[in-house]
Amino acid sequence: MSNRVAATTVGEIATDLKTFAARVTVHGLRAAEALSLAPTDLVCMCLLQLNGPGTPGWLAQMTGLTTGAVTGMIDRLERAGYVRREPDPADRRRVIVTPNLAKWDNDLQRQTPYRAPVSLDFLRDYSPTQLRVTRRFVADLASAPPSS
Repeated sequence: MSNRVAATTVGEIATDLKTFAARVTVHGLRAAEALSLAPTDLVCMCLLQLNGPGTPGWLAQMTGLTTGAVTGMIDRLERAGYVRREPDPADRRRVIVTPNLAKWDNDLQRQTPYRAPVSLDFLRDYSPTQLRVTRRFVADLASAPPSS
């Protein structure tokens, strides 16, 4: 592949990723509105869904929010029944934020009539080699540090 073709292809991939990111963002904003939550609340629930329970300090670090903003976020999620604060058995001064994923999933299905921004059904048409390359690409995206 020539340098010009490679550059064009990379540019097309970047454009498609921006389109996908916009669709995901709009979907998240609509879901937050339907659940009467802030968009960062959805980010918090996603983090807890992917990583399990965490401390408010960890949530602040992962979201870039201040600890005060995280406290407000946890308060909203707790009032909605999506998380609960539990004492940290290793340190009585800390709490662990534990998600109620069953309620979260149920409310998302019931209250957000919007379809997810993408279905992965198209992957069934990929060969094993294409799936491995795609998996590597997505893993690299997920683990890449933010650009400076």
